[in-house]
Amino acid sequence: MEIIGVSKGVYNGFLKIDLLTVSDGKNTFKRELMVRPDAVAAIVYNTVTQKYLFTKQWRPARNSDVVEIMAGTLDHEGEDPVTALGRELNEELGYKIDKCEMINDCFVSPGGTSEKVKIYYVEVSEKISTGGGLETEHENIETIELTQQEMLSYNFEDAKTVIGVLWVRYMLLIGKI
Repeated sequence: MEIIGVSKGVYNGFLKIDLLTVSDGKNTFKRELMVRPDAVAAIVYNTVTQKYLFTKQWRPARNSDVVEIMAGTLDHEGEDPVTALGRELNEELGYKIDKCEMINDCFVSPGGTSEKVKIYYVEVSEKISTGGGLETEHENIETIELTQQEMLSYNFEDAKTVIGVLWVRYMLLIGKI
């Protein structure tokens, strides 16, 4: 398979869509690609309260609130992911990073979007702002604190959150955290 042509910006709203012309060597066909900036996300552990911190916010695909790990997009090409993570952690939950460890990076949905997310494990102890998201980004984020047991038994619907929680479960199992 090979992309042989791109019509950029066939849709330019909150989401951006490019139309790709693809060849498999025999046939030529069209595929849409949602173009999104790469993102960072973190499963956050508060070492003072010994609870995991999650965000709860409205998501259009669900048309209701979703509990998930904190996340945000890189502001510009080449932005350091850990810098972006610190900014997003402050904006959404109101904390600064004490410890940061990369878990994995993965495509959100490689069949339809360019977005790749880097998922981290972060420890925090000091609240430096109110969090809650940015008004200019129309965010209304609630912080959800879960004990280890509550987190491990919660039925998360968001894929990056499932990855983060499974990583914690594994690290607990092998005695690394």
